[in-house]
Amino acid sequence: MDKKKLKSTLFDIGKDILIAFVFVCIIMLALFAYCGIWPPMVVVESGSMQRHNDTSVIGVIDTGDMVFVKKVNGVDDVVTYVDGEATGYSKYGNYGDVIIYRPNGMTEEIDGSAVIPIIHRPVVWIDINTSKVSPMANGIDFDNYTFDIPSLGLYGTTENILLSDYGFWNQEVLINLGMSNGLLKYYLNANKVPHGGYITMGDHNVPSYDQPYYGRYEPVLPEWIVGKAIGEIPWFGLVKLKVTGANLQGVPSNSWSGLFITIAIILILPFTLDFILPKIKQLRKKREGSEEVKDAATDEKDGPQSPEETGTGPPSLPDNEETVPEPPQDVL
Repeated sequence: MDKKKLKSTLFDIGKDILIAFVFVCIIMLALFAYCGIWPPMVVVESGSMQRHNDTSVIGVIDTGDMVFVKKVNGVDDVVTYVDGEATGYSKYGNYGDVIIYRPNGMTEEIDGSAVIPIIHRPVVWIDINTSKVSPMANGIDFDNYTFDIPSLGLYGTTENILLSDYGFWNQEVLINLGMSNGLLKYYLNANKVPHGGYITMGDHNVPSYDQPYYGRYEPVLPEWIVGKAIGEIPWFGLVKLKVTGANLQGVPSNSWSGLFITIAIILILPFTLDFILPKIKQLRKKREGSEEVKDAATDEKDGPQSPEETGTGPPSLPDNEETVPEPPQDVL
C-alpha cells in the first residue's frame, strides 16, 4: 500500500471514529437533558429485581442490565405498587414505578467506601402520625407514634399491612409497623425519631421488604431518591461488571448468550451491508443498462419511416399510369 492510499485509509478511519464519538456525545447530552441527572443510566449489580433465578427476561430488570434513570420531583412523581394496582399503572412487569435510592440517605459507609444505590420498587407510602406523641425530657415517646397510609385509607395505625397476590408469583406480603418486631421496634432499637417514607422491596425478594425491624434501612424519604427507572438496555452492563471485577455469580446464563449474539450482530451487520449494498447497486445498474439496450434495439428494428409513409413527400403514381409532359411555354 502506497503512502497516499495509507493516508487516505487512516483519514477515513479517523473520520468514522470522530463521527461515532460526536454521535454518542449527542445521545448522552439528549439523555441528560431529558432525565435531568448525570449519569443518566446505572448498571444493575444484583438479582433483587429478577423474575427468575437463572433466566433473564426482556422488560424485567436483571443483573447486568443498563437502566435509564430520570430525576423525580417529589412524592407526586412516584407511583407505588399499591397506587399502581389501583390504577393499572405498571413498569417492568409489575405495578408501580421502580426507584433508585440511597439507603438512609448515605453516600459513604463508615469505612469511607461509596454506598451503592438500591434499585427496588416502592410498595406503599406511609406518613408518620404524631397526634398522640408527648414530649419527653429524656427520650422519645415511641409508644404513641402511629402511621397514616392514605392510599389504603388507614390512619393512626400500627397494625400490620397485608397485601395479597403481590408481584410475579401472587404472594402475601405482611408489613409490620408496630412495636412487636415491626418498624417502630426498629426505631426504638436505633433510638431514632420515627419518620415516614416509602416501604420498598425488590421484586425477587418478596415477601422480604427493605425495612424490617432487624434490617438497616428506614422508610425512604424523597430526598434520598436518585431517580426512577424509565427504560433498559438488556445485558450490556455485564461488560462493566466484568471489567470492574464485580461478582457475576448470579448472572442468568441466557444474559451472556444474549450479549454475545447482540454484539455479533452489531459487528457483522456493517460488513454485511458493505458487501451487499454494492452488489445491489451493481445489479440495478446492470438491469437499467439492459433495459436501455433493449429500447435501442426496438427503435432500430422499427427503423425510420419513408416520406411516402409519413405523408410528407410527393404522391406516387400507379404503375400503369404515364407521366404527361406539360405543354411548352411561349417565350417572349
